[in-house]
Amino acid sequence: MIVTLNLYGDIISDVTAELTGSVGMAGSANIGDRISMFEAIHGSAPDIAGQGIANPSAMLNAACMMLVHLGMPQKAESIQNAWLCTLEDGIHPGDVYREGVSKKRAGTAEFADAVIERLGKEPKQLKAVHLKGEGIPKFVYERPVVKRQLCGVDVFVCDQDPTPDALAQRLLKASHGMLKLKLITNRGVKVWPEGYPETFCTDHWRCRFVGPDALIDDDKVTYQAIGQRQVTQMLHLLTEAGVDIIKTENLYLFDGVRGFSLGQGE
Repeated sequence: MIVTLNLYGDIISDVTAELTGSVGMAGSANIGDRISMFEAIHGSAPDIAGQGIANPSAMLNAACMMLVHLGMPQKAESIQNAWLCTLEDGIHPGDVYREGVSKKRAGTAEFADAVIERLGKEPKQLKAVHLKGEGIPKFVYERPVVKRQLCGVDVFVCDQDPTPDALAQRLLKASHGMLKLKLITNRGVKVWPEGYPETFCTDHWRCRFVGPDALIDDDKVTYQAIGQRQVTQMLHLLTEAGVDIIKTENLYLFDGVRGFSLGQGE
């Protein structure tokens, strides 16, 4: 077990996967108290999307880890042994295919079908997987009951105003105090209030609105629960004023705890 920061853990997992053949071979597990996630260690590969040549092994192995986590080790054992048999028989996806070693280059679906054909078999040369299931807990997740309160909305707008102050004044005038404009960011950087004039801004702005009675000081924000109608009415006012709204994201409190990220400098 190696305890590390996210960046270095990502690097280590990729390097160790390459040592075993390819990043297309390794699955991963993220285990939490209430929620767990299982995925391939690699990211997306848009350059080969839709071509049917991706190695499905990482997702197969991630699925097997999930089955063990859910208390179904026998299912995982059957899949992993079938996978090992497929590799042992020389049926290899393109990223691990080697001339003179591999017998057949298989596409994504073809490799998966070969694994399915070998379910119930065990490899003869590679070490077979045997999971007895002893000591493996079966996790049953229960969604906790929380109090969810709408407390604001991020309004993303496309606007050619050269300065955030000019945009802020337009938004303040158009919203008629329906909600309080808390900040404006551009490219993830706070530019209003008290932004830096030298900050380069594009025409894509995030404008954060909170309840009209929210208390804002230098160290703490006390959010106020608002209604969905307040949000829709304010969006209507902005639209009527000619504000080009790209999208919106509601901001919520969960049991009084902020469920959204603060902006840079917020």
